[in-house]
Amino acid sequence: MKSKVASFAVDHTTLDRGFYLRSTYTALGFYPLRSYDMRFRAPREKSYLSPEAIHTIEHLMAHFLREKLGNKVVSFAPMGCKTGFYLIVKGWTPMRKVMEAVADVCREHSSLRVSGEIPGLTVEQCGNPTFYNIEESNAALKEYGMWLDEILAQM
Repeated sequence: MKSKVASFAVDHTTLDRGFYLRSTYTALGFYPLRSYDMRFRAPREKSYLSPEAIHTIEHLMAHFLREKLGNKVVSFAPMGCKTGFYLIVKGWTPMRKVMEAVADVCREHSSLRVSGEIPGLTVEQCGNPTFYNIEESNAALKEYGMWLDEILAQM
């Protein structure tokens, strides 16, 4: 069955780790929205992030990307396949600036020691504040951040 979902049109058997501009939309007929596909893992390698690490990274990125990019961040959400995240940014923010912000968050927040360092991880702010994995999220952020730094150095 053919789907109108942009990411379903990508051959995941050849997809590598990456930071991809998945699609561009317009809101209200003129305001650009860019959807980025942040692949922490290559789907073809069948190496997935745990749900707890995904939840931890989601909290970190949702909070700290808004500190870096302000109100340009519309949404940060996990992929159901557990290989990465979707980031939706509004406006004409250059892709490099978005990548640099993500790399900064990875670098600055890949050394968590306690759950209290995870923004929004309280009973009042989160539906499941006991669901996190500091060790795995640290490793995934460090790995992805180093990969992003290499790509940015080549740009």
